[in-house]
Amino acid sequence: MVLNVPQYEGLSIQSILEKGRENEHVADYLPDERDFARLPRSFIVNVTFTLMGDPFKIWVHNRIKERNEKIAEGRNLIIELDPAVAKAFRDSVNISSKF
Repeated sequence: MVLNVPQYEGLSIQSILEKGRENEHVADYLPDERDFARLPRSFIVNVTFTLMGDPFKIWVHNRIKERNEKIAEGRNLIIELDPAVAKAFRDSVNISSKF
C-alpha cells in the first residue's frame, strides 16, 4: 500500500519508526538501522502503512492537521466569520472524505 507523507517536523523518519514500533511486525520488514540512510523515505512509510493500515494513515493525517493549525496560528492566518457565512463557505467547498 502506498501513502504520500510530506516532510514535516512531526513526520520525521524517527517519529514514523517510533509509530511503527506499535506494530510488532514492522521491524521484521525493515533492514538494520545502519542501512536507514540508504533507504528512500517512502520505503519506510509504505512498509509501515502496509503493516499498520488505517491507524497509521489516521496518525499521519492528525500530524498534518496539527502542523497546519500551528502554522495558521503562528502566522496569524485565522479569520473570524459570521457563523452563517462560515457554514455557507464550508458547504460550498466540502468534498467527500473519509476523515
